[in-house]
Amino acid sequence: MKKHSFSLLNIVFYLINLIACILLLLSYLANFISPDSFTFLAYCGIIYPYLLSANVFFVLYWALQRKRYVFYSLISILIGFTFIPRLYPFNNKQELTNDTALFKVLSYNVHVFGMYEPDNHNKDSIFDYIAMQQPDIICLQEYFQDHKNHLHDKVMQNILQTKHQYLEIDGINQKIGLAVFSKYPIINQGILAFTDSSNNKAVFTDLCLKNDTIRIYNIHFQSIYFDKEDYLFTSKFTKTDLDLKSEEMQTGSKRILKKLKKGYIYRSEQVKHIVNHIKSSPYPVVVCGDFNDIPWSYTYHQIHKLLSDAFVSSGKGFGNTLFINNKFPFRIDYIFYDKTFFNTSGFTVDKTAFSDHRPVYTYFSIKDKNQE
Repeated sequence: MKKHSFSLLNIVFYLINLIACILLLLSYLANFISPDSFTFLAYCGIIYPYLLSANVFFVLYWALQRKRYVFYSLISILIGFTFIPRLYPFNNKQELTNDTALFKVLSYNVHVFGMYEPDNHNKDSIFDYIAMQQPDIICLQEYFQDHKNHLHDKVMQNILQTKHQYLEIDGINQKIGLAVFSKYPIINQGILAFTDSSNNKAVFTDLCLKNDTIRIYNIHFQSIYFDKEDYLFTSKFTKTDLDLKSEEMQTGSKRILKKLKKGYIYRSEQVKHIVNHIKSSPYPVVVCGDFNDIPWSYTYHQIHKLLSDAFVSSGKGFGNTLFINNKFPFRIDYIFYDKTFFNTSGFTVDKTAFSDHRPVYTYFSIKDKNQE
């Protein structure tokens, strides 16, 4: 009797294992195929960490039983082995040097300094945090000004002791957009507007670093625009009495999937614009920003084909920068760089709670031109 029950369990696990393998393989394709062509792959990309975990479980499960089924998940994992460091990089601890060429880049979605939240004190906390970090170059997304807070840029200049800035903010009484502050001179700047979005955009600044010129991109790709109703709905997924067949669950799921699809398609077009601009850059490139997309997405991969991810190169642990309802983790804030020109070290995701995003920063040095 026990033997029959055990065999039945293995049959069920075998079927689940096949589904997990197929979905994991499909999640790899999300990197290469535009969601405009096949959105389902993008949905698979979202759950890549869970699919990977499931297949690791099945490798251990079948290995303990010495079943040949172990190779299903093992081969599926090995096919996409290069994607694993995007989730958890395998880097040794790197000591920072006193190299005079070392400079610090910080990227931070400041969430309009929390201006729409009651009893908000985030603005001062964010300024204090930046003053403590003292980056040489800082890229801010969702930068905010209004008639009561029009001196934010002056505060930033005083904090960083610099006059070099580029603000690209839109609005009349309340202005929101992108901001770049640099301790290095800005010799050129420009905006890359997205035709399909009025709220999301990118900017570039060319900075003079002694004898070198580099180009910094500050990007805010298409947002998903979850509202209060969506956040309340996603919070239900942690409840044990979840009813997947209820009308509320079906309606909410369709609404969420529709918003995700819209965001995927918009970003797939926006990233093409950025990629073409990067390819035409006369200078070595660093890309910062809030991508609103995960490391196993078409958007991420298009940038990654050209540049290296600083988190993968010198980060440690899980690099999640956004938590939906403080429960569901995602890494959507990035710093990319030209590895032929820069070395990077000490990539950090700071666990501050002053915005809905966590700030990320890393240290760069320019490679020795005589280095082979």
